[in-house]
Amino acid sequence: MPERGPPRSAPPGHEARMRVPFYFHHEFSSYDFGPSHPFQGSRFARFLDELGRRFPAVRERLDIREAEAASDDTLALVHDLSYIERVVALEKRRGYLSPDTQLLPGSVKAARLIVGASVAAAREAARSGFAMGFGGLHHAGRDFGEGFCIFNDVAAAAAVLLRDGMERIVVLDTDAHQGNGTMDIFYGDPRVLFVSIHQDPHTLYPGVGFVSETGSGAGEGFTVNIPMPMLADGPLYERAMTEIVHPLIDEFRPEAIIRNGGSDPLYTDTLTNLGLDIDQLSGLIRSVAEHARRSGVPLVDLFLSGYGPYVSEGWLAIVRGALGETMRLEIPERRRYVSPEQYANIEQSTRIMLDELKRRLAPRWKIF
Repeated sequence: MPERGPPRSAPPGHEARMRVPFYFHHEFSSYDFGPSHPFQGSRFARFLDELGRRFPAVRERLDIREAEAASDDTLALVHDLSYIERVVALEKRRGYLSPDTQLLPGSVKAARLIVGASVAAAREAARSGFAMGFGGLHHAGRDFGEGFCIFNDVAAAAAVLLRDGMERIVVLDTDAHQGNGTMDIFYGDPRVLFVSIHQDPHTLYPGVGFVSETGSGAGEGFTVNIPMPMLADGPLYERAMTEIVHPLIDEFRPEAIIRNGGSDPLYTDTLTNLGLDIDQLSGLIRSVAEHARRSGVPLVDLFLSGYGPYVSEGWLAIVRGALGETMRLEIPERRRYVSPEQYANIEQSTRIMLDELKRRLAPRWKIF
């Protein structure tokens, strides 16, 4: 990697107790896939209401700003025009992008609003240091959509920052599901270091995100997949962050970090099988925010995923970690007992995976 200049001082948005821009629009409620679907659009306003009811002082720290819908020009930075046109046509007949992703009336405009929100958050973070919003539609690729994702707001946010003049951006995806759409868009681009820490794709959709997938061409080594074994908990995540993620960020010296991912690494999630508790999820997010602050790097924090009855609690944990707040949060005790022998196997699998990942990344990165 080429030598970088010294890090900037901490951006003002990271200073304690400052209000943080948070991008939202009431029409996010139309990002909905039906009454029996695990992703319903009521989650956004419900979360903000719960935050205000339970933690009014924290809610007051969020400077809620109205998002604007992304234009075709913005979407075309990361999606083929033919795909954008296909999405518009499918919505008119309530068609399906994939078996789990039906385009109901209003969903495409809501997707444009989510993209617009994430782009605005990225630009605001570039200006003031820190911004948040609802985002993370990471399963939409350049010419496909699936996994409840229509347009990729995370990739669009990174692409706009590149167009605005940045040269090095980290996209850190902590969702339990690997960000296959984001990976597809930036797989050959060395300007974007895409790091995804997710559940082992042998055991979870989308079935990609192995350590062997490290980018192509000029982008070789700039895609980093960290597949965690089922039931992996906070200490194992901390090991992956300490040994892989934080050193990579330091060597890459990005001009911005975009983190996305919601509550689905929690052990209470109904679609995934990871093992983080509520404090460990907060700790994961806090470690990213603190790294950005120490390095003087603008941070964008986006979340919208998570399934089951404890999504809002997980989102509160994300806000707690990102803002460094003290908030009492609770989820039920673990229902699945992990014996010492099972945990030793999980720990060993993690160690083998991390060692193999380092071996594959060593040709590109000095730290390995």
